Amino acid sequence: MRKSIMVATASMVFALAACTKAERQDTAGDVKDAAHEIGDKAKEAANSPAVKEVGAEIKDAAGDAGQVIKDTAKGAAEGAREGAAKVEAESKDAADHDAHDKK
Repeated sequence: MRKSIMVATASMVFALAACTKAERQDTAGDVKDAAHEIGDKAKEAANSPAVKEVGAEIKDAAGDAGQVIKDTAKGAAEGAREGAAKVEAESKDAADHDAHDKK
């Protein structure tokens, strides 16, 4: 592994050495220009109305989803209470019926 890293590094050194100083400066300038252009395009995209609209839609959808979850949990809790009350009432009726039969 070390040997292949050393070979790659040596190859890069030889490639850079083969370039003239002007070529290296031109390449560095091209890289800087490309980086600035990418940064500018990224800023444009982030500030575009379309991206802001998508962000607002995502926020609205998340709020809607949260409300649905809240309503579902509330319904489940009410259903559980009703079910527990029904079971309790049926158990009491059965106990009363058993007590009446034993007399």
